[in-house]
Amino acid sequence: MTESVNIRMAQSADRDTVTRVFQEAGLDTDAALADGTTYWVMERGGQPVGAIGLEHGQGVSLLRGAAVIPAARGGGLGRRLVMSALEYAQGRGDRAIYMFSKGGDWGTFGFQQVPLAVVMGDLPDAPQVRAYRDRGERPGGTTWMRPLSS
Repeated sequence: MTESVNIRMAQSADRDTVTRVFQEAGLDTDAALADGTTYWVMERGGQPVGAIGLEHGQGVSLLRGAAVIPAARGGGLGRRLVMSALEYAQGRGDRAIYMFSKGGDWGTFGFQQVPLAVVMGDLPDAPQVRAYRDRGERPGGTTWMRPLSS
């Protein structure tokens, strides 16, 4: 018998859990669970194995940290996390989701590459965008966008 997997909305008390999952996956943890964001924790057998977040703007969101701990990878859990965030964004009426990625082919999730300026223009106040701007950095890797139907 396989252990059940549950994805639940993170609360402020889950900040350490989300941060730990992101760190184990090698992701940035700045501004995790900041105001204007929604995060989820994935648990298997009552233990956290994944986390994901969305930073919200006006009609768009930024996917933040799709992470599954190394010991739990390879079973489709990451796909489940991403799909749950996409469904949530669509349900809140977002027209698109953006993300920064240093690897992977996000085209399998319906994302397409877009110029960085598009994301920075649509989400100027998202915590991750502000963090890059405040540090005088630009996100590394590729910038992606997935249109959502309303």
